[in-house]
Amino acid sequence: MQQICSSVDVKRYIDTVGRFSSTAISNEITNQTSDIYDECGEPLAATITDVSKVDTSATEFYQEYYVGEPRIYNIDRVYLGTTTKEELTVTTDYTVSTAAGMIKFVSTTSAGTLSLTTSDDLIIHYIPNIFSKYCALKTAEALLELTDTMDKGKPSKELQVITRRREMMDKLLNNRIGVAMTSDYERYEPTYGTNLKRVGQAHSSNKYLWR
Repeated sequence: MQQICSSVDVKRYIDTVGRFSSTAISNEITNQTSDIYDECGEPLAATITDVSKVDTSATEFYQEYYVGEPRIYNIDRVYLGTTTKEELTVTTDYTVSTAAGMIKFVSTTSAGTLSLTTSDDLIIHYIPNIFSKYCALKTAEALLELTDTMDKGKPSKELQVITRRREMMDKLLNNRIGVAMTSDYERYEPTYGTNLKRVGQAHSSNKYLWR
């Protein structure tokens, strides 16, 4: 299971120096990641899009594909094919731009053991930034709660501030998930057990937005 935030993300919210070891932070991130997947489902977001040629007479295919939102935390899994789909491998088959919310095929003609065709679907599982921020806040909150419990004191001001920020993020996530469940349920894909948001590609824009 891929952690959906890092210790660097947690340190943006609280000072961990001399208080929490790297192992303690990592273990808590894993716990919170597991809880978020249990609550929100896996994958956290998914896109389906068509694979397209540069032009109808060309043998080359477009390489850059947008997931539907910019500045994501990471790509989780990528599948390519028609009825039967193959899972692709990052670096070998594609690279990731989290700043642009895209993947890019390494080759213009093939991915994995498959030759690209216009009948292929590309399915991308990814982690939106909002879930990464939420995981970091939940981790920070849990670590501060542990400190307060060990000190046998009242919740610290620091914990109260983090809790308020986490509660605000709760509301944002509830709005996001509620809208997704009501508007995207018609796109539910039982084979993959997730809602697949179909995204059209503006390939000319993808080329200059890639970074």
